[in-house]
Amino acid sequence: LMLPKVDGYKVCGMLKIDKNFSNIPVIILTARAGDIDKEMARDVKADDYITKPFEPSELIPKIKRFLKEK
Repeated sequence: LMLPKVDGYKVCGMLKIDKNFSNIPVIILTARAGDIDKEMARDVKADDYITKPFEPSELIPKIKRFLKEK
């Protein structure tokens, strides 16, 4: 989320409104764990939200699920 020029919420939002990219699943992986951050992710249509630290065993099944759906 904390990118130098454009934050991750904006990037996700831009992807989700562009018909060429809107079908690409976006999983936000961040150290920001606040409710406001999760709400902002929902607002920009992020497909999932994982906070750091995380276990790969948490991420891998989500990726597999999204790959199956697409």
